[in-house]
Amino acid sequence: MDADQQLMARVRDGDREAFEALYLRFGSPVMRFLYRLCGDRVLAEDLTQDVFLKVWRAAAGWRPLGKVGTWLFQIAKHHWWNEAAKRRRRAAIQGSPWTAQAAADARDERATPPTERVTRVEWARAVEAALAALSPKLRLVFVLVRLEGVSYAETAEIAGIPVGTVKSRAAAAEAALRKRLRREDPSP
Repeated sequence: MDADQQLMARVRDGDREAFEALYLRFGSPVMRFLYRLCGDRVLAEDLTQDVFLKVWRAAAGWRPLGKVGTWLFQIAKHHWWNEAAKRRRRAAIQGSPWTAQAAADARDERATPPTERVTRVEWARAVEAALAALSPKLRLVFVLVRLEGVSYAETAEIAGIPVGTVKSRAAAAEAALRKRLRREDPSP
C-alpha cells in the first residue's frame, strides 16, 4: 500500500488523527474541484465538508483497490451531481432556474480598485459563465484534467468512462470554452 492508502486504512480503523491528516492532504484539492464545478466558494466549502463526512461514515467499507485521491474525487463528483439535481428540482418548484452562474452572481464581490475590478470581474464572470455553460460531463472532465491535473486514466476511473472519451471530452470542452471566451473577451 502507498502512503495515502496506509492513511486511509488507519481512517478505516477509526483513527481520528489519520482522518484529520487525510483532510489536510485532500481537503483543498476536493474543495477546489467542487468550486470549479459549482462556481460558488461557500457552497463548495459546504460540499467538501459533506464529502469528508461521507468518507468518515463509509471508511469501514473502504478497500485499497485504487488511489485514495481518485476515490475521493468520485465521492465528490457524485455528491455534487446529487446536490445540483436537488437544487434544480427545488428551483423548478419555485419557478426560477438554478445554475452555477446564478449562484456565482449572488456572491459578494471583494473590494478592489474600480479600474481593476471592472476588467477582472468581467473576465472572471465570463470564464465562470463559460465553464458553467459546459455540459456537466464536459465540465467534469475539463475540471479534472485541465484544472486539477488529474491524469486521463484517473479521470476515466472517476467519471466511469473510457480514456478515449476523456480525451475527446477534454478537447471538446477546451474548444467550447475558447469559442465562448473569444466572444466574451472584455479587453479592447
